[in-house]
Amino acid sequence: MNHPLVKNTFLFIVLVLLQVLLFNNVAYWGYVNPMIYIVFLLVAPYQENRTVYLLSAFFLGITIDVFSNTGGLHAASSVLIAYLRSPILHIVFGKNFEYQDLDLLAYPFTKVFSYTTLMVVLHHLLFYFLEVFNFNHLFITIVKIISASVFTIIVCLLYIYLFSKSKK
Repeated sequence: MNHPLVKNTFLFIVLVLLQVLLFNNVAYWGYVNPMIYIVFLLVAPYQENRTVYLLSAFFLGITIDVFSNTGGLHAASSVLIAYLRSPILHIVFGKNFEYQDLDLLAYPFTKVFSYTTLMVVLHHLLFYFLEVFNFNHLFITIVKIISASVFTIIVCLLYIYLFSKSKK
């Protein structure tokens, strides 16, 4: 299972199954619905074709949408962070990864935490504001964004540090 395509396909399927079968049925404290499938978008190989990455983000999101009955919210949010990944990587890590491998374990925790946090919070901002689609329930929406983001960030960081392998 060392081939990147097999590894990424396996990760895609496992994350979709975990999200759909386990995490979609969990609502901690009434607000926290962790979205662990974002891990795929965080750790996907960077050297791949950008179009393939954006399409993967769309198919990941739309697959979750089909099983969650959310009408494209996950797809829109996933494509947004996939599109913004390059500038976020450049801002956080201070370099262009266009022709380099992205090895998150080679960087300090603060940079990985910043990258994960930016991606997750952007995803959740779009997702929850599209879900509500008005500002009448602004406080509840912000509570949902913060609480879901915290839990999702923790799960993403656990995956990165427990299951990712350094390429060095």
